[in-house]
Amino acid sequence: MLIRRLTPSDAPSFQTLRLAGLKETPTSFASSYEEEMHRSPDDIADRLAARDDRGVFGAFEGTRLIGMAGLGRENVAKLRHKAFVWGVYVAADKRGRGVSRMLVSEVVGFAQSVPGITQINLNVNACNHIAIRLYTSLGFKQFALEPASMVVDGKPYDEIHMSLRFEREAAPTSDHTAATKPSLT
Repeated sequence: MLIRRLTPSDAPSFQTLRLAGLKETPTSFASSYEEEMHRSPDDIADRLAARDDRGVFGAFEGTRLIGMAGLGRENVAKLRHKAFVWGVYVAADKRGRGVSRMLVSEVVGFAQSVPGITQINLNVNACNHIAIRLYTSLGFKQFALEPASMVVDGKPYDEIHMSLRFEREAAPTSDHTAATKPSLT
């Protein structure tokens, strides 16, 4: 299995897998099948365009895209230290093989390599115990429960908000003590 960052050339495979996920597990995504089925090929390719601080990663079995996970980043200055996981999905016939773990681990590693990101957040349906166990095992901690966060087919679903914080090494500082010490001469 190959895990790699998706590119605009992966847009058709990405859209096929994303629509399958939206149709199969609508309570796992904020977007709906109906909202995304009409996205243009250019819009999908733009989602996969290379950016330094965000991206979508895919798991491939041969040439088949079998799983994906995205990392976004907050855009406003006061929130730029935060990234978020989105769109985690593995094809139904490929589950139970650790694909989600590999994908989310890749996303976390990528986020840790981006200067300024110190926190990754995600939302997960409170009924999705398998995903909650995965995220917890990777170090994410619950910080909130949002009741009726999403309504699908008229039924409300709670979401758990989780966060993974990591510390960065402090930038080297110069030693100013010599300049601030009084002279003894």
